[in-house]
Amino acid sequence: MPMSEVPQPQSNPPITNDVPDMTLTGGNQAMSESNSNPPVFEAEFPFQEDLELELPIEILREFSNKWPLNYDPNGPKTNAYATFMATRNPSLKDPYLLAIHSLIYRILWSPRSRTESYPFVVFVGDFVTPEQRQLLSGAGAVVRELAPLEWNPNVPDIQHRWKDLFAKLNMWKEIEFSRILFLDADAFPVANIDTMFHISPTQDCIESKLEADDYLADGTPVCEPYVFAGIPQDPFNALDVNINVGSLVFAPSERMHERLLQNYVKTDRYNCLMAEQAFLNWQFNLSGPFPPSMLEREYGGFFPSEDEEGKLKVVHEKLWSEDREWMKGEWVTQWQEMLAFYTSAEFRQKREGSHCGAG
Repeated sequence: MPMSEVPQPQSNPPITNDVPDMTLTGGNQAMSESNSNPPVFEAEFPFQEDLELELPIEILREFSNKWPLNYDPNGPKTNAYATFMATRNPSLKDPYLLAIHSLIYRILWSPRSRTESYPFVVFVGDFVTPEQRQLLSGAGAVVRELAPLEWNPNVPDIQHRWKDLFAKLNMWKEIEFSRILFLDADAFPVANIDTMFHISPTQDCIESKLEADDYLADGTPVCEPYVFAGIPQDPFNALDVNINVGSLVFAPSERMHERLLQNYVKTDRYNCLMAEQAFLNWQFNLSGPFPPSMLEREYGGFFPSEDEEGKLKVVHEKLWSEDREWMKGEWVTQWQEMLAFYTSAEFRQKREGSHCGAG
């Protein structure tokens, strides 16, 4: 396990304030080799190009072995925020890495939008470098790797990076948490959104609508209380509201996880041009046994317009590549605020005092 990662819940909590070093022998060597021979990455689109932004690397490295904020693996079951880092760019200037740093600051530290009590988990692909993970840990996040899932779409011209996104289905296996509020790396909270956990209802499976795809290999159906709530892209479509999965609340479940994994390979059943969003909308569709709950647009304003300034709690847009004034300002001012905080005595004091269960 890379040293920037936090272990799964354990029976004996550590007796120091530091996260135990779970690195196997040779971990530092592996990091060095990764840095000296980084994989080749070529941006396909302008928004994937490296950003020339300052990041307090040495400070984040210093605190990478401290406990994550609001995280107690031995305490009561709780909710968690999460995102997924799927970039294969090893650079510390990768825009998605930096966007996730902005997310961590907004959710854990910003006076304007920080959570009252929940941890933030950055799930990462197995290709994310040890150094990238280390810096995310230093900012106070739980860093946890998701096993890859092979995806073979039935149509040509699929963006290669989409194939990595199906690893997100393994979040349903994270039953350590009651509910997970998932945000894409480009879905930025501008206010506290803890309410999303509470307004996303638990629903009962509609047994009469079960189909063959809802039965597991042992012949038993998956029909249990569930949570799946998001923002519809087409709220007035009676057949398919198309939940945007970039801002989503769900409840982890081992049986639901098994259902998802047996079905995502059935690429003829959903539109592969919409990747995992289309798949999840098939699995949680209005006419099926697990219809979605719909949340208001303020909790996931995808493709925001100029006149939505001040109306959204989550702005879902690649703000780092935006030229529109209020969105560009939202990115720049929060980045500057983050830098000022991370270099402050207050941040040092809070991270030095971090221990299992500390908020």
